[in-house]
Amino acid sequence: MPSSQHPRIAVIADAHFHDLYADYGFAGIAQGDHRLTFRLLADTARSTRVFNESYFAFHHALDEIADSGIRHVVLLGDYSDDGQVETVIGVKRVLDDYAARFGMRFYATVGNHDIFGAAGRHRAKRFLNEDGSYSILSSDPHVRDRGAHAVVASERMYCQGYPDGLDAMADFGFYPRPDDLHWETPFGMDGDPAARLYEVRSPDGLITRTLMDASYLVEPFLGVWLLMIDANVFVPVDGVVPGEAGDLTDSTSAGWNAMLTHKRFVLDWMKDVAGRARRDGKTLLAFSHYPVLDPLDATVDDEITLLGRTGMAERIPGTGVAEALIEAGIDVHFSGHLHVNDTARYGRGGRFLINVAMPSLVAFPGAYKVITIGEQHLAIETVGIDAMPLHADLRQGYDREIVPSRLDAGGMLDVDDYGGFLFEHLGHLVGRRYLKREWPKDITAMIRSFDLADLAALALMDEPVATMDAIDAVAAARNDADLQQRLARVGVEATRLSGTSALAFLADWYRLRMGSELAFDWIDQERMAAYRTVGQLFAAGDWSNAASAQAQFALIFRMFEKYASGLPSGNFSIDRTTGTIRRIDPGSDVTNSAQP
Repeated sequence: MPSSQHPRIAVIADAHFHDLYADYGFAGIAQGDHRLTFRLLADTARSTRVFNESYFAFHHALDEIADSGIRHVVLLGDYSDDGQVETVIGVKRVLDDYAARFGMRFYATVGNHDIFGAAGRHRAKRFLNEDGSYSILSSDPHVRDRGAHAVVASERMYCQGYPDGLDAMADFGFYPRPDDLHWETPFGMDGDPAARLYEVRSPDGLITRTLMDASYLVEPFLGVWLLMIDANVFVPVDGVVPGEAGDLTDSTSAGWNAMLTHKRFVLDWMKDVAGRARRDGKTLLAFSHYPVLDPLDATVDDEITLLGRTGMAERIPGTGVAEALIEAGIDVHFSGHLHVNDTARYGRGGRFLINVAMPSLVAFPGAYKVITIGEQHLAIETVGIDAMPLHADLRQGYDREIVPSRLDAGGMLDVDDYGGFLFEHLGHLVGRRYLKREWPKDITAMIRSFDLADLAALALMDEPVATMDAIDAVAAARNDADLQQRLARVGVEATRLSGTSALAFLADWYRLRMGSELAFDWIDQERMAAYRTVGQLFAAGDWSNAASAQAQFALIFRMFEKYASGLPSGNFSIDRTTGTIRRIDPGSDVTNSAQP
């Protein structure tokens, strides 16, 4: 089949599906003629993702995909909330329904939230009771919580390991199907879990475990190979007996950095696959849950300087990963995990690697992507689900919680659509989570105290100001006529800037960090111009004292500008012969020659 006639492929990452209407062995709350197993808004308010909304977001995205005529969908890991048995069964129910009604095919790879090691692990979550209190549902009957109305033990909350955790997802790529044109694993053509085992050793070399790898290659339609990589890496912990709690490391921060050490056989297989694809004229697309390039616009060093080794910084792959994938012949890779919308490119000696980082369905900006395969180009369309209305069950459930608890939900409950909810959720998260957990206290104090006019004044101070003295120095500057005149001379209208707090700026900083160009639809142009004005003042300064308040904010604004000026990440094309990435203007027909 000519490449211009290839079916389009939709890609969904990090759906984190929670089945609101499933039976987890807990009564839940009554809503009309049905019952809900309802997560707390208090937990959503401090999590990097939303919970209850995932049920509707997953259905909404699949409805749109079905309506557009697309019949092939990649699930890029973390398809489940946390791998709970009942949750994964719920994912299967949804996918089976769309397969039956629309003839859709699904190709999944696992993420760190879907499965754990060989034997799995316990999960425990808080759920809402009728009176606004909460109960704990846990697969571990020994869990205790003094604030809970009850602790309910339920095996349906358990997160399974390999291969049991794949059983419910068997029809979605992990095992061969009769209608596959080709299917294989790094170990051969046999899909039996017993034929897909490898050994991994503890860092001290004293413990060896045998685990299953769930990677596979599938040809769903003629001429296209989907390379689905299981990049989960579980390493035995030194001195912990296999079978005891904590015997394997979590895969969350491991990803491709650990793949180079512990699953090198996968890279060898990828190289073999890429060579055969070139020889046989196949279009090869690579997918895994974890990024292979820095999706934060090469700001990881700045982040470490500013904040230390944050959880995000720990998850950024090193350049050795890019070199290894280029050596393996991989040129385009799609990833999830970090909930970031971004495009990154790495080149070496005329060869290149592009990582298309996927946004999550359950975090700002909330979107999926569609791939159109051309003769030598890929066209990528990013489809937001922000217009989805918020279901009445959500607001009614939250009202039960916030009235007795007096929870401060920020602006999350003042909106009617999903995009607004995610926008407000991330803004709320900045003060509720990030500043408390990741930012130095002295910078946090400044951000909570300053507005943009204050930051502009700080940037024009002649001497470096220690972070501990900055609040007092800026307070004095507000009444410093000379400094205010200097602001006016450089074209800064202090009255205009004073209407935007530094906290509001940081919220938009995070929105741009997570959404790249998708965030521009949510940040007012006048406000963006104000941010850039202040950023230019800091960029013009000579802040040789890296510990000064000015140097810290110069770094923050430099990162902001990098987030704002990265490669196209909304609608764009990739030239697979040169690695050139070009933006596709709104209204262009990115599916002009493709058939659904």
